[in-house]
Amino acid sequence: MTPRLVGLVADDLTGATDSAVQFAAAGWSAYLLRTAAATPQGGHPGPTLLAVATGVRAAGDDQAAARTAAAVRDLSARGCDRLYLKIDSTMRGSVSAQLRGALAAWSERHSGPVAVLCPAFPGQGRTVAGGQVLVDGVPVARSPAGVDPVTPVTESRLDRLVPDATAVTLPDLSALSVDGLGVPAETTVYVDASTDDDLAELAVAVGRLGPRGVPVGSAGLAAAMARQWSPGPLRSTCSIEPSARILVGVSSVHPAATQSVQRLRRALAERAAAHRTTVDVITTPAARNDAAAIAAAFGNQVADQFMSAPYDALVLVGGDGAAATLDRVGATAITVHAALAPGVPIGTIVGGAAHGVRVVTKSGGFGDPDSLVGLVDRLQSTSSPGKEPS
Repeated sequence: MTPRLVGLVADDLTGATDSAVQFAAAGWSAYLLRTAAATPQGGHPGPTLLAVATGVRAAGDDQAAARTAAAVRDLSARGCDRLYLKIDSTMRGSVSAQLRGALAAWSERHSGPVAVLCPAFPGQGRTVAGGQVLVDGVPVARSPAGVDPVTPVTESRLDRLVPDATAVTLPDLSALSVDGLGVPAETTVYVDASTDDDLAELAVAVGRLGPRGVPVGSAGLAAAMARQWSPGPLRSTCSIEPSARILVGVSSVHPAATQSVQRLRRALAERAAAHRTTVDVITTPAARNDAAAIAAAFGNQVADQFMSAPYDALVLVGGDGAAATLDRVGATAITVHAALAPGVPIGTIVGGAAHGVRVVTKSGGFGDPDSLVGLVDRLQSTSSPGKEPS
């Protein structure tokens, strides 16, 4: 049976939106809910995705499991008949605990759930080969994720990152949907994937599991599941007017984000000399002694700056800072429209002081050094955001 309403639980806000936009690109209505009382505008007559960001990436295991379970229960109570668990593509943070909480809560309505784990996102250089997570071909523990200041990844193998998980092949996973292969309920299996075609095959196998199959991955697998769960060809159209004044807030200290900010500031300085700049930039300090306090202070700073001028677009890089900013301006939801660039969604803020303002969210770990310059240029000059590649 084709699902009508899919729930997505993510460990941070930019992860929630970069996966939600995969559904929007496939023609679904997609919403990020920021409060328990939030409801999508206009209802959801067609295939709809409801996303929730728990903010538990850096949380302890018990807290991560509990908050993930609470989010799953809320989405289940809203009528979601399929679940997608969005994790970091480099396996940062409390992934194992999130899996535990999600399966426990989903099992309350769906007997014998099985989580199918594959964090691959080939379009961004993230793959899984031989059970090992790779970033541009390098084991993840030797990538920048290995020295992340908040959630460093010290192992590259999925059987060590998620000790209770079992490796399966795609043929085994297909058989699981038929005879169960003796896999116990509320368990996790993981699968290799190096290409988008691999993810498409994986999505077909997960789809055959019905509601008991819980795909767990990044935006790469989300895109494949959006197509697999679609009832048929869906139209996806979006037209956004150019932005006159843009506020860019970068809370991520990932090297990719730091380089991108440097390039943007250099470009803005050149444009200021020609009296062409209408962009302001706010960042956080590199030190991370108290990540939660820094995110909260960043949210206050961005919100205060937003209130000081007539901005019509916000660009938020880094999940914790983006969440703090949206909470500070009183946003209740984001309607996710399209991808401004691959993996970079643009939407509209619902509720609060920024109601109706365009918002772009981006993970700090994705993109080349010129990515922020490119996003600003697109916001200022185009009314037709690019669609995510199919």
